[in-house]
Amino acid sequence: MTIAPTLSSPLALADAEPTPVAEPWESDVITAYGLLREAAAELDHLMRHSLKRSGLQMAMFELLLRLARSHGEKQRLTSLARELTVTTGGITRLVDRAENLGLVRREPCPDDARGSFAVLTEEGKRRLREALPDHLLEIDSLWMSQLADERELVLGRLRRVRDNARRWPNGRPGLPPVSPNRI
Repeated sequence: MTIAPTLSSPLALADAEPTPVAEPWESDVITAYGLLREAAAELDHLMRHSLKRSGLQMAMFELLLRLARSHGEKQRLTSLARELTVTTGGITRLVDRAENLGLVRREPCPDDARGSFAVLTEEGKRRLREALPDHLLEIDSLWMSQLADERELVLGRLRRVRDNARRWPNGRPGLPPVSPNRI
């Protein structure tokens, strides 16, 4: 056990400056998280504006993009809801709109009578192809070009953070539940 040295005289004790204690909100962990959220919000705002020129709203674009990048160009609605960070009701409404526009179609899930797949249609692919060139230029100029030769490292770390967070969809186990008094 280490004991901090004491000042030898009462006058020295009175003149000593108190050692500042860092507040929890001054943590570099909070700073990093705040910067990540701010950067994501700024990019999201700019991407929404960019996509308006293509006639697609961001949610619709992301739905089509997720389907295009999925095996068989289809995904279960529950999986899409999680990836797009919307509720199951929200994904149902989004897929309904996309289906009405002919951008996706639904297929029943063979191993779950209540589940269904959203499947990208040719029209959905056509609309995505129209929107992507400008969108890719925006993403590259605003974000990817800033990574230079660290691209692979940053992408790998982002995947690792995402995958780690997905391990605990309701928060880390062992942490006490948030009570209304703590908010």
